[in-house]
Amino acid sequence: MPVQTKTRRMRTYLVGATISRTGDEMSGPALLLLAMATSDAAATGPAVVAALTAATAVGGPVLGVLLDRARRPGRLLTLALMGFASVIVCVALLLGHVGMTALVAVALIGGLFRPALSGGWSSRLPDVVPASDLPRASALDGLTFDVAALAAPVLVGGLALVLSPAYAVALAVLAILLAAPAAHATGGMPHRTGRPSRLRQQVLTGFLAIARIRRLRRATVTSVISYAGVGLILTAAPLLAEHVLGKAGYGPWLLALVALAALIGNAAYAARPDRIGPDGVLAATYCLLAAAAGLAALAVVAGQVPVGVCCLLAAAVLTGAADGPQLSALLRIRHRDTPEEVRGQVFTTAASLKLGGAALGAALCGALASALPLAMLTAMAAELLALLCFAALTRRTQGWSRSMDSYRDYLCARRQDRS
Repeated sequence: MPVQTKTRRMRTYLVGATISRTGDEMSGPALLLLAMATSDAAATGPAVVAALTAATAVGGPVLGVLLDRARRPGRLLTLALMGFASVIVCVALLLGHVGMTALVAVALIGGLFRPALSGGWSSRLPDVVPASDLPRASALDGLTFDVAALAAPVLVGGLALVLSPAYAVALAVLAILLAAPAAHATGGMPHRTGRPSRLRQQVLTGFLAIARIRRLRRATVTSVISYAGVGLILTAAPLLAEHVLGKAGYGPWLLALVALAALIGNAAYAARPDRIGPDGVLAATYCLLAAAAGLAALAVVAGQVPVGVCCLLAAAVLTGAADGPQLSALLRIRHRDTPEEVRGQVFTTAASLKLGGAALGAALCGALASALPLAMLTAMAAELLALLCFAALTRRTQGWSRSMDSYRDYLCARRQDRS
C-alpha cells in the first residue's frame, strides 16, 4: 500500500472514529438532560441510559462475530451506526409523550447497535493499516476515546446552557451520521480459515477464554464490579451538579473534568508503563474510585457551600485519574493474557461485560435518584467489593502457563474439527 494512500486511510479512520465516538459520548448526557427537562420522573433519564448500556452487553459479542464473518464489514459497521443514531432520535422524540416502559424498550434496541462505536471501529483497524503500523495506529485509536470523552461534555454542557438539551441530542445524532462514510471506507475482506463455526459457538469462545484464563478472569470480573460504581457516579453527574452546584446543566462540565483527569492520568501512566504492573494499577484504581465516591457523598451532604463544591470537584478529578489508567491497564492485561486465536472475541466480550456493569450502575442511579448520599455510598461499596474480589482471586500463578497451554490445545482441537 503506498504511503500516501495508507496515511489518507488512517486519517479518514481517525476522523470518523473521533466524530462518532464524540456523538456516542454526547448521547447519554444529552438524553439525561432532555429527560430532566421533559419528564416529571427523576428516574426516566437514568433508566434510558441504563437500557442503552445494558443491551450493549448482548450486542457486543454478536456484532464482533458478525463483523468477522461479513463480506463487507465496513457496510455492516455503517448500518450499525445509522441504527444507533435512529434509535437516539426515536428516544428523544418519545420523551415526555410515552411511559418509561416504552422508552426503555426502544433504548434496549439502540443498545444492540452501540458496540459499533467502540469495538466495532477498533476491530476494523487491521484493514486500514498494515501489521507493521498496528501498534502506533492502536495508540492513536485509543486517543480518539480520550478526545471524545473530553469534547462531548463540553459540547453538551454548552448547548444545554445556551440553547436546550434537544440541540445537544441533535448534534450527537449528526456526529454519528457524519462518520458513516468513514466507517464504510474501513471495510476489507475478513481473513477466513476453514469452515466458519456457528454463530453461537463463536460468541461463546470469548466467554470461555475469559473463564479459563485466571488473570484475565480476575481483571474482567473485578472491572465489571468496579464499573458498576463508575456508571453510578457518571450517570448521577447532572443530579450531583443540581444538588451541589445549583444547576443540572453543569453536569456535563463535571464529566468534562472527569475526562480531562483521565487524559492526564493516561498520559502519566503511558510515560512510565513498566513502573507498576497493570494488575497493580488495576487494584490501585479501585481504591481511588472508592475515595471518589466517598467524596461525592460528602459533597451531597454538605450541599451548596464551598466545602461541598470542593469535595465534588475532587471526586470528579479522582474518578478521571482512576478511570483512564484503569482502561489502559485492562487493555494491557488483555493483550498479555489472551491467546492470539481469540483476541478479537475476548476484547469485544470483555468490553461488553464491562459496559454491562456500567448499565447496572446507571440502573442503580435511577433507583436511588432521590437518595444521592446512599447512591454514592453504593458506588463506594461497589469499588470496595471489586478490591476484595481482586484480593480473593489473586493466587500464585504457577498453573497459569499450564491453563494457557490447555486452552490452546482446546482451540486447536476445535479448528481440526471444523476442517
